Amino acid sequence: MKKVLSALLAAAMILSLAACSGGTTTSSSSSSTASSDSSTESSTVSSESEATEDDPILTGEKPELKILSMYQAYNYEEQPTWKIDEELTGYKTKWYALPADNADQKLLLEISSGADYDILLRVSPSQYAQLSKQNALIDLSGMLDKYGSNITNAISELAWQSVTNDQGVVNGIPHENMLASKEEPYGMLTGGIGVRSDMLEELGMELPTNIDDFTAFLEAAKEKYGFAPLTSNKSSTFIQVLLSGFGMGEAEWYDIDGTYTHRIKHPQITAYLEYMQKLYKEGLMDNDMPINTADNAKEKFASANAVACAPLMFWDIPAMVNALATNNPDCKIEFVTDLAADANSKPTHYIMKGANFVSCISQSSKNPEHAINWLNILSEPDNYRRTYIGEEGVSYEVIDGNYTPIFTGDDATNFNAYTNSDKLSGINNPTVSFKMWQARARKAPEMAEAYEAMNARVDEYEPLISIELYGKTSPKVQEYVTALNQAFGDSFLKAIVEGTDPDTAIAAMQADWDANGGLEVEAAMQEFYDANKSYSE
Repeated sequence: MKKVLSALLAAAMILSLAACSGGTTTSSSSSSTASSDSSTESSTVSSESEATEDDPILTGEKPELKILSMYQAYNYEEQPTWKIDEELTGYKTKWYALPADNADQKLLLEISSGADYDILLRVSPSQYAQLSKQNALIDLSGMLDKYGSNITNAISELAWQSVTNDQGVVNGIPHENMLASKEEPYGMLTGGIGVRSDMLEELGMELPTNIDDFTAFLEAAKEKYGFAPLTSNKSSTFIQVLLSGFGMGEAEWYDIDGTYTHRIKHPQITAYLEYMQKLYKEGLMDNDMPINTADNAKEKFASANAVACAPLMFWDIPAMVNALATNNPDCKIEFVTDLAADANSKPTHYIMKGANFVSCISQSSKNPEHAINWLNILSEPDNYRRTYIGEEGVSYEVIDGNYTPIFTGDDATNFNAYTNSDKLSGINNPTVSFKMWQARARKAPEMAEAYEAMNARVDEYEPLISIELYGKTSPKVQEYVTALNQAFGDSFLKAIVEGTDPDTAIAAMQADWDANGGLEVEAAMQEFYDANKSYSE
């Protein structure tokens, strides 16, 4: 089924058989051992059935499970999905949440002090890496084989490798990101640079599709309105829509002639810096960009003090509708999506495969097998659909193959009941989940209109696969990468504002990177990529 789990279980079986003189004991995993004797197969099936009937985890009393998960502004046990979870699984659950501040420290303190949570649900890759490094997590492979078939079937081989430690122990369950695929890219575009439709119409221009056209658009807007047309914020130094015009994009790591290369050493990073300096120096970008918060930038855009805002996503639209209406009730937000280098180039877009969350079980868990069984029941495909988007005809409908929300009827059962359901659902095939997720993209007419409009252009793109997020779960990477990226972003922003010679500025950033763990990160990511590059094809 899954190579990582199979290899570990095969080793365990060999040791077990060597220790037994008769070798007559049969486990669920041994049922896959090759045998042409039909009577042996029948005996094996019978033994498995009896084992299942006698297994107290599957047939016995179910304990109340203690679940620790990420911080949320709401109470998990007040969400409608919580009750559905209990009905489907038969388990009572008590939910706990990490704090909003210092969550990492709180988690490590709790686990080191022996807190007996039965499962740590959806911790961050960084938190998982720290716990794994401290040997605070148990080996899950045997339990997954026995009680987790729905889980293992839903997760890719590459994802399993990302939660296998240096000793070959599987000590985490990755929650893979819901994504489009190269074969079915529709829906992969979710935002970009927002543009006011009224000003775009006044300029008599089309939405730009390449860097040259985007520059011309900003120059025309500056001439007409007299202010910097593009606003952004201090956290958006690397604007995905613009990076794509320089051979990059949302991804941070790129295959450059076989070398897995961080953005800081990409051949076109200097050209990108030079372009950003041009926008800032020539007044095409908001002079307040270095101090703007995201809310500041959105406010300028909504009040018509900017023509364009980066970044904006389609899910930002509902919160901005009233603000836009105050200035112009007829104004809509249109989106410039990832740009091509020029009119003769095809634009690209990176599909960021990975697992943004990992579930794991600490050494102090009192009910680890039950925790796996609980999550496995929630990961049965029909149960997953039930907990994630509800019931067809009640909370959603499928129109022309597209999941669409239903808001009529009782808010306790229609789509409104599933606003936070993803945090209480199991694990599912990420491309299948992505199609269900699109119901959320259609929650408001304005959102649906923008989402459909930008993805009407999806066939113009060359979709590319990035697998870097799997590699970043490595403790070797996690040790340095956060501080490295922060330093890189701060220095890049400073170079934009000060207009430092691009070659000199980038060279200094690269030297700082190398001296503070960057080379170690590069080595770890290269090792990961060499072993797994086929998954990005």
